[in-house]
Amino acid sequence: MRAFLVLCSVCCLVSGAIGQDWTGPYLLSDSLGGIKPATCKEWLPGSVTCLVWQFFDGRNWDVISKFCSFQNGNGWGPAIWVSGPAEAANPAVACFNDGVSGVPSFYCVWEHRGASRGDIYAAFDTVGGQWSSRGVIGTCINTDGDSSWPQVMVIRSGSLYDTAWITWTNHDTSGSYIECAYNAGDSWTTPMIAVAQANPIRHTRLGRGFHGRYNGCPLLTWESNGDIFYTEYLDGSWQVPQEVAHSAAPDRNPDVVSYTNVPFPLGPWITWESCRDGDTAVCGTAADTFSIGRRWCDSTGAGNNYAPCGTPAAYTMDYWEPAAAAWVTDRNGNPDIYSRTLFSDDDGYVDRDTADDVNPTMTTIGLTEHWCIWQSNRSGNWDIWGSYMYATGVEESRKPQTLSFKPEQTVVRGVLFLEGDCPRTGTVPKALLDISGRKMLDLHLGANDVGGVVPGVYFVRDAQAQAQAQAMRKVVIQR
Repeated sequence: MRAFLVLCSVCCLVSGAIGQDWTGPYLLSDSLGGIKPATCKEWLPGSVTCLVWQFFDGRNWDVISKFCSFQNGNGWGPAIWVSGPAEAANPAVACFNDGVSGVPSFYCVWEHRGASRGDIYAAFDTVGGQWSSRGVIGTCINTDGDSSWPQVMVIRSGSLYDTAWITWTNHDTSGSYIECAYNAGDSWTTPMIAVAQANPIRHTRLGRGFHGRYNGCPLLTWESNGDIFYTEYLDGSWQVPQEVAHSAAPDRNPDVVSYTNVPFPLGPWITWESCRDGDTAVCGTAADTFSIGRRWCDSTGAGNNYAPCGTPAAYTMDYWEPAAAAWVTDRNGNPDIYSRTLFSDDDGYVDRDTADDVNPTMTTIGLTEHWCIWQSNRSGNWDIWGSYMYATGVEESRKPQTLSFKPEQTVVRGVLFLEGDCPRTGTVPKALLDISGRKMLDLHLGANDVGGVVPGVYFVRDAQAQAQAQAMRKVVIQR
């Protein structure tokens, strides 16, 4: 049977993945138990990702890790210790390599807590299971007893900032400030101040911004006095902090959904919990404008929705931008994990067991496999659980849309037909790209035989559109 194609413009807002719902949950902490899971938050075109969490061994808190390979099902391997004998808390992890150009490698960071002073540690893994010796990156000072919440992000190869960045939050008698350091090859730089202010800084999160740079730039977001702020590292310095989507109502618990650069730059997004609609809901920015607050949690009045996290989803488009989000909700009477992913126009549950579910995190590997991971006491103790889903196609959104969709191409039985309107606009179709940006076919006006292309999601790139997301057009091939 010949391939059937559906062509739509990227600016035509598309949603809903044709694929599986969440599969699981799976117990990921084995018999160890644990709290505060964290995953590689950026979009990983490679085949491996990493999970870390905090575990009590009867004497101290330790950091444990697991690696997951992309496969048809649960690909998580054995648990591996990361931290040493010192007390370890609040871990974070990032992937240093995209898994395509070489062996994936990872940075893990955590804090060693003292009464009011401690240290920020980091370890490096190069082969998916052998963490390096631990090193101290900086000092954390918290006179109010709060956590420093260290974060880590890697800006990919080819960037102006081709390195790993670590940030953490300090509080002392003069106020609050965010410190940072980056890896300069064989060592870490001396910590520098990224943000300093008199008001308390809470829930600092680090991710990858865009700002016109193909491989991105470091992006920080945080909460202060019920408002969300962000800053980016550009041209050798952190920029003046800006507020995100101001509201008189409280905004809390932000997270960065880092942008992706394949097949073209999309994002980034900041998501947070907000009371601006009269309830507690999950909101997010529109791409990298940072000023348009959109409600990602669609169930108005359905309990309290809080502690959101997210992951990029470059293979599809939605009216709230191409990202998947998960959060905690008490709409069923106890904390559950719900999500706004790509298979539905409504909130969907990831886990609504009668046990309490908290601290969700998300990661994406192999382009199409989402993992949502969280902390649950369903076994009587705190453990780490996870579920996955695949997204393999798109369907037209059923939401009211501000932009009309008038198709300019005709597709019939394995033939992609590009009409002769292009010379008038000066954009002649150039190539059919796969999801990684690799050219599959040269295209021309009129009929193009694509019947031999493997089913999946592809993009049409115009000759003058190499750096313009608006001129990329999506093609979905189905058998």
